[in-house]
Amino acid sequence: MQAHALRLDEPRAADADFDERRFRHALGRFATGVVVISTGSGERLHAMTANAFMSGSLRPPLIVVSVGQHARMHERLMACAVFGVSVLSDAQEAHSRHFAGEPQSRLAPRFAGVDGLADVVLLEHAAARFAARVVDRHPCGDHTLFVGEVLVFSLDEHAPLIFFGGRYGSVAGSQIATPAHALPPSAHCEQGEPGPSFARSHE
Repeated sequence: MQAHALRLDEPRAADADFDERRFRHALGRFATGVVVISTGSGERLHAMTANAFMSGSLRPPLIVVSVGQHARMHERLMACAVFGVSVLSDAQEAHSRHFAGEPQSRLAPRFAGVDGLADVVLLEHAAARFAARVVDRHPCGDHTLFVGEVLVFSLDEHAPLIFFGGRYGSVAGSQIATPAHALPPSAHCEQGEPGPSFARSHE
C-alpha cells in the first residue's frame, strides 16, 4: 500500500499567521452533543453550557469535560470535589443558550437533587445525567481537562440536542435506541429551582 503526502493549505499552529478563527470553524465541523455542567446547589449553584464532553473509561466509569481557564466554571471545578453533567435533549436548546450567556426571560430551569450528594444537581428532562467525583485534572493549553468518576447516572428516551457548524440540530426520535447495557460513558451562572429528588441508578 502506497501512502500519499497530504498537502495542507493552512499554516501550522506554530506559525505567526495561524488563523485561529478558521481553526475554530474547522473544529466546528465535528458534530457534538450539548451538555450543561453544574456544581453546587441552592444559592451556590453554578452552571455552564459546553460541548467538549466525552466518555473516558468504562472500568472505572469515567467522563471528561474540557473547560476554558478563564471561565468562572474553571475556578469552581478546581476547588470542588463533585460535579454534574446534563446531556441536553433536543427540546432544551433554550437551556443551552441560557447557560451560555444568553438569558432566556421565559425560561425557568428546573434542577433535581441527587440522593446522598448535596453538592450536585442535574437538569430535569435531560437525555442523560451524570454525577461525578473529580479524580484528576490535566492542563490542556488554555483549557483544563477535568476527569470525573461517575457515581450516579440516568438516561431517558429524549432525542439529543446536536451542535454542528455553529448551529443547533437534532436527530429523529425514532433513531434513538437504548442499548442493552447503559454506559456511564462559554458560561453563565444561574441558580436553578430545586426539583424532585434524583434517585441513584443501579443499571
